[in-house]
Formats: sequence, structure tokens, C-alpha cells
Amino acid sequence: MKTLRIEGIIIARAPIHHGGDEKTGSETMLRRLKFLVGEKIVEVPYISGNAIRGYLRRLAMQDFLERIGYTIKNLRLYHAMFSGGVLETVEERTGTIDLELRKKIRNFLVPISMFGFAYKNQVLEGKLIVGHALPICRELNEYLPHKSNKSFYEFLDWEFATRKEELKTEKKEEEPKVQMIYRYEVFIPGTRFYHHFVLLDTTEIEESFFCHLLNLWKARNFIAGRSSAGCGEISINYNAQLPKPQIYLDFLEKNKEQIVSLLRGLDK
Repeated sequence: MKTLRIEGIIIARAPIHHGGDEKTGSETMLRRLKFLVGEKIVEVPYISGNAIRGYLRRLAMQDFLERIGYTIKNLRLYHAMFSGGVLETVEERTGTIDLELRKKIRNFLVPISMFGFAYKNQVLEGKLIVGHALPICRELNEYLPHKSNKSFYEFLDWEFATRKEELKTEKKEEEPKVQMIYRYEVFIPGTRFYHHFVLLDTTEIEESFFCHLLNLWKARNFIAGRSSAGCGEISINYNAQLPKPQIYLDFLEKNKEQIVSLLRGLDK
């Protein structure tokens, strides 16, 4: 069994906002994760692996479809590729697992093999595990390979914005619209995060794909929310020693017809 752990550092180049479920009036706080620090429970803000995985999945699938020149027609297949999909109930006669189809997907639809998906009654587990991005801070010294003398509280700040009230048809036109000021918690620029990926039993082509994916991320170097409002820009640096991306790109070019044919069979 082959396991590759790829570790790296993410550095905020702009404020980063990754909102949690907790809201206080017009305030949105960062998502937090509980850690046992000494004898105390400390809630540390972080960026979830699921958020990173979702962003990278969308980058990978869009790039994949553009390179093979294919446009998905079936909304269920689109959802399965870009969001992971949902397992569906099918008739008993058609509900058997198609092992040959699974093999073809593994061999030719490399991004799906890495991220996995659920489509109709077929579930393919992904080979890519995405860890949480944790701020390198004093509170997490016993959990991370990188140490710091600073508390995570020093990395936090608030951004402000305004939102107009919803349009109400009964409101008279001459009455002024009300603007609401709200704020959201952010990591400040310069915050450093420890992050890691794990690749499980990957082939050379899949590892080459992952190297290509890191390059795609560097080209569109954002994370978490509110990127359209100036948040989320990052720099990334991983210790990956992987096959060159060109191996994956050459594979796509060489097998384009077979890949498109396989997608058409799913796209019904």
C-alpha cells in the first residue's frame, strides 16, 4: 500500500474569511475547531479541508473538460463531477455495481479517480485526502511541525461591509432605502497556515495530475470566501516531489477519444 503525504505552508496575502455557523447579530465569525491545549479546550479558527477540496475539485474538473473539449449535458453528471454527486436508488435489475465501468473510470477519468464521486448507483472513493489548514500559532505548537510564539488572536481582525435592505413592493418609492453595516472576522495578511494532502495508492499519472493541480491553484491562488470583495488571496508552497505535470497532460492528449467516449456513456 502506497501513501504519499505532501506538506506545505499557505500564507495569506489578503484578509481571509472562512465563515462558521456562529453569528452574532450582524457579525460573522471565522469557523473554529476545538483543541485540547494543556488542560483547557481552546477553539482555534481554521480553514476546513472540505473548503479547499471543493475549490480544487472545481479547478480540476473545469480544466479537464476544457482540455478534452467536452461539454457535459446531464445535470446529474455535472453535479457528480463538480460537487461529488449523490447516490441514487435504482431498479434492482440495474442496481448492480459495474466493475468494468469503475475500472475504466479509474484508468481514464483521472480527476474523478482522485476526487471520487457518486453517480447513479456507482460510488468511487477518491484517492486524495485534504487536511485542514491550521494557523501556525502558540496554541497549536504540540499539534504542528512548525512552532510559533504568537497566539492566533494576534492574527485576527474584522472587515466591514454594507448591505441594502431587501426590496419590498409595498414600500413607497420616496422612502429612503436602509443600509445595514455588518462585519466579518478575518485572518490578517501574513498569517501562515500549515496544510497537508495525502495521496493513497496513486499511479504515476495520478501523481502527475496532482502536480498539475497544484500549478492550477498557484495560478488561481485563492481560498475560502469573499474573494470577489478582495479576500482570500494566498501564496502556497508544498514539499511535493512528484512526476512532472506534462505526463498527465500527454496522457489526456493521447487518450482523448477514449476519454470522451467514456464521458458520453455516462452523460445520459
